Amino acid sequence: MGLVDKGLSLRNRGRLLVGVFEDEDHVMAATKALRSKGTDILDIYTPYPIHGLEVALGVKRSNLSVVAFLCGMTGFSLVILMIWYMYVHDWPMLIGNKPVRFTPSWVPILFEGTVLCTAFGMGIIFFLRNRMLHGIQPELLDDRQTDDRMVIVVEADNNVDEATMLQTMKEAGAVELRERIGGVQTVL
Repeated sequence: MGLVDKGLSLRNRGRLLVGVFEDEDHVMAATKALRSKGTDILDIYTPYPIHGLEVALGVKRSNLSVVAFLCGMTGFSLVILMIWYMYVHDWPMLIGNKPVRFTPSWVPILFEGTVLCTAFGMGIIFFLRNRMLHGIQPELLDDRQTDDRMVIVVEADNNVDEATMLQTMKEAGAVELRERIGGVQTVL
């Protein structure tokens, strides 16, 4: 799959069915109803986090902790190398009769360098993975999805009963139903 997840993009998708909701309870109800009928939901866009939505969608746990650990170990190693180079190799100074090897005075620098590299590494990986780099246009299905609307997107392929999906979303409280084919949206 690579570092940048091309599967997150809506540009290369076929026919999409879009349900626009006003209330998070309606989104949860629609998600559970669609999942119980065996429908694979492509994605749900919300302007704020909805508690329990990832469980209702069946999303597996993120590998963010692995990325954080690797970034932290990289930072720790770089800071050890930096301290050793500056304190032992490049400019060794005997201050206060302290030994040149590892001392407790290195601990704050190690901690701060590790935290710095972890934070920056996770931020960079987040932006790369979610295609949020400079110059990439956002794929908004509804202009209000960043303000006060929630959007459920289902890919309509050959083995999906579209009428049942649309009816399920409408019964769960969708205020608008749309169809998107090749970037052109039609209100149903």
